[in-house]
Amino acid sequence: MNVLVVGSCLIDFFVRVKDLEQVEIKDKRVSFPLGAKIPIDIKSFSLGGNSANVSSALEKLSISTSLYTYLGGDPLSKHIRGKMEERDIKLLVEDIDTTTGSLSLIFDFPSDRVIFSHHNIAAHGFDAEKVTEKPDIIFLTSIGKEWTGAYEKVLSFASSNNISLAFSPGSQQLREINETFLNTVRQSKILMCNMEEAKIINKALNSSEIENPKELLLKLRTNNFEILSITDGADGAYATNESGNVYKINSPETDGYEKTGAGDAYAGAFLAAYLHKKSIEDCMRWGVFNAIGEMKQIGAQTGQLSLEEMETANSDNQDIKVEII
Repeated sequence: MNVLVVGSCLIDFFVRVKDLEQVEIKDKRVSFPLGAKIPIDIKSFSLGGNSANVSSALEKLSISTSLYTYLGGDPLSKHIRGKMEERDIKLLVEDIDTTTGSLSLIFDFPSDRVIFSHHNIAAHGFDAEKVTEKPDIIFLTSIGKEWTGAYEKVLSFASSNNISLAFSPGSQQLREINETFLNTVRQSKILMCNMEEAKIINKALNSSEIENPKELLLKLRTNNFEILSITDGADGAYATNESGNVYKINSPETDGYEKTGAGDAYAGAFLAAYLHKKSIEDCMRWGVFNAIGEMKQIGAQTGQLSLEEMETANSDNQDIKVEII
């Protein structure tokens, strides 16, 4: 099995504020005085973005992976090229005109994080001639501004070549829901997102608001997905497949707290298990173990598990169960 991942890459800067006395954290908001000079530590400088994170998770779990992404001639893009070329992931690059590159500044605070992000503005496309080996599945995820053209070309390529589509939308797509977005959802065989994103997608598809997780998954399932995978932070994750059952796995306690990349780690491991023909229960368990590993490390890919590590985690944690709700 081989997967073609399509999406934007960026560089993650993980930052910690050294002097919290200059920062006020209240009611899930962070504020600081204008004009202040606040010392920080740069904890990590690493490759990130949904597409890079999922590609890395798949490759580590022995799934042959190619990544179609968008890079310019700027220093950040050059760094991304170099890092990707060090891995066993085939890089398919569409050159774009940018002098800045894409990046995220991730500020860690005691209880959560704040992310400042910048994405390249470019007319993103998709050149099928760059894809020399037909993939078994395309994983389409976040692309920066002016993404519609790329999505439409991916949909056409997948349809004309009878390739299954897995979809994990980015924040840009969820802010700009249009007919291309809805067509992408309708064509997808696999949908992977978090709970809030699932509610947004359901409202766009069905003009209804559903809060109950089971009811939400069953409603979304009427779109004929083969697999629905929805994470819900500390409340665990849910999934459903062609059986019509709705499955839930709780989020086990962990001493890790680095949230960045955990959702992608879950998605990549879930998909890898699915492609290894594992049961839906094992897909969810793989997702949880990979997310836990990611949360224990700084950097969006540093804690992802290898296939050997995943098999060990699976055998050592038989107490983590999946239930039908």
